[in-house]
Amino acid sequence: MDVRPYLFEPLNGQLFAANLTAAESGILAGITFALNRASGLGISVLTHIPDGSDLQPGDCVLSLRGTAEQMARAEEELLGCVGKPSGVATASWRFAGLADGRARIVCGAWKKVAPEIRKQLREAIVIGGACARLVDEAFVYLDKNFVRMFAGITEVVDRAYSMNGRVVSVQIRGETGPISEEAVLACRAGAGVLMVDTGSVKDLREVEEAARRHGFRDRVKIAFGGGVTAERLEEVVAAGADIIDIGRAIIDAPILDFRLDVLQRAAQIPR
Repeated sequence: MDVRPYLFEPLNGQLFAANLTAAESGILAGITFALNRASGLGISVLTHIPDGSDLQPGDCVLSLRGTAEQMARAEEELLGCVGKPSGVATASWRFAGLADGRARIVCGAWKKVAPEIRKQLREAIVIGGACARLVDEAFVYLDKNFVRMFAGITEVVDRAYSMNGRVVSVQIRGETGPISEEAVLACRAGAGVLMVDTGSVKDLREVEEAARRHGFRDRVKIAFGGGVTAERLEEVVAAGADIIDIGRAIIDAPILDFRLDVLQRAAQIPR
């Protein structure tokens, strides 16, 4: 039973003003989600700031006006619209800043969360400055299971390469032979991106050296993923990664803290 209609009955006919403010510093994301939810609740949004805004504690994100029941619902629902996305955007911003243009920072882990929040988190990754896609061009991604089902790197890459106009990216893990040999086979078959998805910087160095030694380095991008943290990022960049896939360190970022405060009784609802 929802007790709010009874609880707020003495306040019927009154409108209240409130501000949703940041409680800590970070990058704002999820504002469109919040605006849509506020509209669904019938709340008037008087002012708001855009996604990507640099937040400091106390910054007002939304100023609102509504009934007592609407304000109670706003506190329950609007904080969640911006909290998690802003946490992800802030983590994305930090990793993009650490890379400083020396490697493309991507986060494909948005595909591993519930479908209901994928769009918000994918947008948050981009708002923060990282990328949600391995490359900007149209591409086909061949993961380890594709390789296993085709029983080899050459076969699956060759098949994908026949799809004209798409960059072929293949995940290599050293399952069919030494990872450096897998890299050479993939390059010879037409791969444009080699995804070293083992989390081993040693493997990354071997792939980079093999691509250079066999004359493929200028036409292939080398991506790396697997447990990359802020502390490991510099080592991965130095080992030659062009693309670095950051998973949990971005998508599992803690929520950014916000608060909603009713400021005053704003007005009497016109009759």
